[in-house]
Amino acid sequence: MKILHKIKQIAIFAILIATASSCDDTIEDIGKGTQNYTDVFSLVKNNTNLTIFNKAIELSNLGPTLNNTENYTYFAPNDVAFEAFLVKNGYVNSLGYPDITLVPVDKLKEIVLSHIVKGVKKRIAHLATVDADYLETGQLTTMANPLNPDLYLLDVNVTADILKVNGSNKAAAVQDIYGSNGFLHLLDNVISLFPPAPIISGVSQAFASPGDVITLTGMHFVNVRSVKFGDEVAIVVGTPTNTSMNVEVPANFGSYALITVTTEFGTSAPATIGVKYLLYGDDFSGSATPSWTGGWSGTQDFQSTEVVSRGTYSIKRENTGAWGALEIGFNPLKAADYQLLKLSIYSTVSKRVLFSIAGQDDANGIAIDIKAGEWNNISIPFTSLHTEKLIDGQFKSLFMKEYSGEKGIVYLDDIGFL
Repeated sequence: MKILHKIKQIAIFAILIATASSCDDTIEDIGKGTQNYTDVFSLVKNNTNLTIFNKAIELSNLGPTLNNTENYTYFAPNDVAFEAFLVKNGYVNSLGYPDITLVPVDKLKEIVLSHIVKGVKKRIAHLATVDADYLETGQLTTMANPLNPDLYLLDVNVTADILKVNGSNKAAAVQDIYGSNGFLHLLDNVISLFPPAPIISGVSQAFASPGDVITLTGMHFVNVRSVKFGDEVAIVVGTPTNTSMNVEVPANFGSYALITVTTEFGTSAPATIGVKYLLYGDDFSGSATPSWTGGWSGTQDFQSTEVVSRGTYSIKRENTGAWGALEIGFNPLKAADYQLLKLSIYSTVSKRVLFSIAGQDDANGIAIDIKAGEWNNISIPFTSLHTEKLIDGQFKSLFMKEYSGEKGIVYLDDIGFL
């Protein structure tokens, strides 16, 4: 009986061991970084998908800074993403292989710290029964931001418990690896907080004269080195913000120019100001009225002083009926010589207007949206104006049609072709 009892004890013990082993097998193990049993720095260090990121920590001597009990959230790029980053930025050895040792230490330190947020434990996936510090769409201050004020904050997007960072369309490869003092999220992209090249999205005036101070709006006006009108350098007036700056039009400015902004981080695509051919400024090449006019359901005053964008006069078009139209005639021009129709338009009511240089047929023009109650500086590419329907490639009129089905007044100023 004693022997039988002993055998039963052994059997029960064996079952308990098997059960415990089975439970251990269900614990998620990603890149050999087992969850829940260690601090987040050790999770990063032991993850076999983060060998290059760990090498970066080592080379930048950040181990002592990060290996502590404070809370951290890591957004760490996996090896594939880091290798692609090294190749893209030219950090390759003589055999053409990515080599992290070629990255300057200061740069490497900034890269590593751009992927770490200190003081928080941010998880992604929401659990119904867990009250946690969940990450939400917005911006985070990384450990790199206090060291370099020119860096942008980290943009994060969390939609349906899926994480994307730094404007990438790639979802995080792995989320919510939990450590005792934080979370580790594995990315398929390397975070760069440096501003991209500047973008000019708007110019306050469609036309300008030397000495005018105009406003450029856009994005990433960080550490501006120069603003040019063609080859002419413009003076920046005041202090630019990231999205706006005032500049003085150079003394040698002619009738038009391509404007570019150059920062420490690149040069913008050009924006345009002025035109090659000015149809209407304050008049039609010295005449108060155009060569001829057409249209319906309205009246016009070509020397109105009521609402003016620039100069003394504007064209006032009062639509007395819905879908009113005005056509302005002039001497024939070759479409091949121009790329843009440019004008300023102010509407009291209308929010949509159609323009054409190929006659009065709606199908030959393009309808654009405008904001009522303010001047809109419009540039329409000739590729949208159906120049293929022109006879002999020439155009001799500008047709405008109210396209909201509204009565009201529309003012036009500074009309020309670039």
